[in-house]
Amino acid sequence: MKKLQNIIAKLGFGIFIGMLIVSSSCTENFDDLNVSPTAVQRDRINEDILFTRALVYGALRYTEFQRAKHLYANKYIQYYAVSVDRFETDRYITRNDWLTDYWTEAYADYLMQTQQVIEITAEDPNKINKNAMARIWKVFLMHRVTDFWGDVPYFDALSGNETPAYDAQEEIYHDMLNELVEAVESFTSEASSSFGSSDILYGGSIDHWTKFANSLRLRLGMRLSNVDPGRAQEHISAVISSGALISSNSESAIMPYGRDFGSADENIQPMSIIKSFNEYRASRTLVDFLRENEDPRLTIYLEPNQSGEFVGLQNGLNPEEVNQVSEDDFARDSDIISNTHAPSVLLSFSEVLFLQAEAAHRGWAGGSPAALYEDGIRYSVNFWLDVVRDLESRTSTTFPDFSDVPTQLESYLQRPGIAFDAANAIEQIITQKWLASINQGFEPYAEYRRTGFPNLNPIPNTDGLSETGGSDVPRRVRYPIEEQALNGESLNAAINRQGPDLPTTRIWWDVQ
Repeated sequence: MKKLQNIIAKLGFGIFIGMLIVSSSCTENFDDLNVSPTAVQRDRINEDILFTRALVYGALRYTEFQRAKHLYANKYIQYYAVSVDRFETDRYITRNDWLTDYWTEAYADYLMQTQQVIEITAEDPNKINKNAMARIWKVFLMHRVTDFWGDVPYFDALSGNETPAYDAQEEIYHDMLNELVEAVESFTSEASSSFGSSDILYGGSIDHWTKFANSLRLRLGMRLSNVDPGRAQEHISAVISSGALISSNSESAIMPYGRDFGSADENIQPMSIIKSFNEYRASRTLVDFLRENEDPRLTIYLEPNQSGEFVGLQNGLNPEEVNQVSEDDFARDSDIISNTHAPSVLLSFSEVLFLQAEAAHRGWAGGSPAALYEDGIRYSVNFWLDVVRDLESRTSTTFPDFSDVPTQLESYLQRPGIAFDAANAIEQIITQKWLASINQGFEPYAEYRRTGFPNLNPIPNTDGLSETGGSDVPRRVRYPIEEQALNGESLNAAINRQGPDLPTTRIWWDVQ
């Protein structure tokens, strides 16, 4: 991390690099006189800087974080509710501009840069480990895109084809899982080249990238649990038996933030910027669960209202209704989870434990479902206690006294409804995964569609404008309107295969 400030400072150059979709075919029919001696050619591109930028931007800066993760996924999964008379997504009404921004950034920016790293490193045996890491990162980026929309451009994407085919999500998932397998198998100690400190997730560590890839494979494999249980069990059993999974909070895939990790403005926690806009409050769904179950994370995650009480705001109020409430009456996210220096969690150890708990419950792997479930909760709480200690040391900020939390945690694990119950195992595991994934709405939104949990509240829909009727959470998001003009034939083929381009249309693995 010591060199990260210098790396981040160079990210502006990465913007220029990302625009250079250079291939050898561009000049193969020209003689040397047509090659500029000063132009940036592929062999002059610094893939280390390119990879750093793909990681930073792929984890999402506040712009795409807000428009896609916060205003869509965080609202759909009811972490937060809109407290201003705009932002229709909380009422399950589509905002095309926000979707278009996320789609465009994914395909034209950090996915393209990741693909460039893959291509640059593909033919050099000394760079095989760099190539594998970029392939793993591409799967991470791509699975969020396909989970959002369903069928999307995949095999023809990032190739220079301006009208790529939309691929069936089933085929995309099979390829992503295979990519993770092949990337891990390709790692070797014989390759001399490494990203080193340019890899701001894992410092170029093969072991850590192997664990990240296998843990991601565990996540994607579980996605198939209801639609293709045989294939799901195959992948899940393989990665669990390998033992090479994220195995501590320190191995979690997180994006580090804070001024001492770089001076660029985008190198701060996206939620800290979004919180400053003062446009949302904690959802009633989240607040009620934490409060009623005496969850020790209540005061870690949330700040009380002006009266010192924890009250959540109803999701889905229309403009007239929301203008009748006072924001000061409702709790909001704390200055811990939305701190400028707080990390963004991409794949946590607690999630890996919950995935293993579900696998054990399904009989797809060994281990005690109850013990894995309880450990998932413990490590979720301890992760944030570690963040508090880190924030206090780095920012000289004093937070509330959480010294009683470990004792509260053990009592919490014995509470009715929280204590593991095999008859309700899936609900309990997914609900706790939802709580552990605070602010990271993409993953719990996907898990809600796979399992139906956590239990969410219907929105009022008093003006009748919700695209799902209000009682149902959207199953996907609409394609960007611009795609009809830019790639209409491919788009229409996807719609004919997947179903109407509506929020009520289920994607391939969503069959529960």
